[in-house]
Amino acid sequence: MTATATTHPQADVKDASLAGARAWFAQKGLSRPREGRILAGVTAAFARRYDLNPLVARILGVVIVFTLTPIVYVLAWILMPKDADAAVAPAATAAA
Repeated sequence: MTATATTHPQADVKDASLAGARAWFAQKGLSRPREGRILAGVTAAFARRYDLNPLVARILGVVIVFTLTPIVYVLAWILMPKDADAAVAPAATAAA
């Protein structure tokens, strides 16, 4: 039995689809390794691409997540307006 390799059509890196995004990451040298990863291999990919120690990349990844998540939440809290209908509705029914 002969093993045949399946070729997938190359996606355009400028294509606004998941395939285009994956092609862009692959072109930049960011692909998740099959070995040496803990969860999905995202920090392992950055470690390999930017020649970092995998432990350092993982620590940086955790620090970035724990730093940016509260910042994004606070920004959403500041930028998102209060629900005007919910605050006005009880006062309008009490006056009637």
